[in-house]
Amino acid sequence: MAMHDELPFRIIFAGIYVAGFLMRGLFIQRMKPQEKPIIPEAGNAGEISRFRVIFQKVMFFLWIAIVASYTWYPPWVEALHFPFPTWLRYGGAIAAAVSFLFLFLTMKTLGRYWSPLPRLMEGHKLVITGPYRFIRHPMYTAMMLLFIAFILITANAAVTVFSLIATVLTVKWALNEEKMLIGFFGDEYRAYMTRTGAFLPAPRKMVRHIFFNQHEKL
Repeated sequence: MAMHDELPFRIIFAGIYVAGFLMRGLFIQRMKPQEKPIIPEAGNAGEISRFRVIFQKVMFFLWIAIVASYTWYPPWVEALHFPFPTWLRYGGAIAAAVSFLFLFLTMKTLGRYWSPLPRLMEGHKLVITGPYRFIRHPMYTAMMLLFIAFILITANAAVTVFSLIATVLTVKWALNEEKMLIGFFGDEYRAYMTRTGAFLPAPRKMVRHIFFNQHEKL
């Protein structure tokens, strides 16, 4: 594909990445923790947390290199191009917009409980409103949709590899986070799991929950 044909997608990809960091920075600035985290930063939990922080920092610089390379678009980047149809790539841009809206809604729903890394505070309440009414990890769902959007927009092998790695790690971190939440909320979270899906709505669970609730009331 000619270099000038890639220009709209290069602008979209770079714009999405910049917009993501601006939104993240906005919520970090608005975040005013009033209570101390209760999960100790020691032992195995501390090791996992440190690994995640270090890995995210490494991935941050790698993603910067990828975004810069794709935006500049040297010959070696063009050599990694996939022949995706144009309509599919613009579909990726729409998916990215949807993921941003979903991310914003999720972060707003979490309110003071949102943080760049998972944490629990004294008096922490289980959030089951907004998107959390239907799925347990809407933020991770939005992130995975964004990674898919990256693949479609760029149609690039390097971006695809890093996006797939990020998707796998997102699932892994979500499962680790669930263990933390079960340990803290106990039966309340287990009951929540019976009526929601992890990353997508689970209609059967929702119907079963509504049916049993109505049956108990009768």
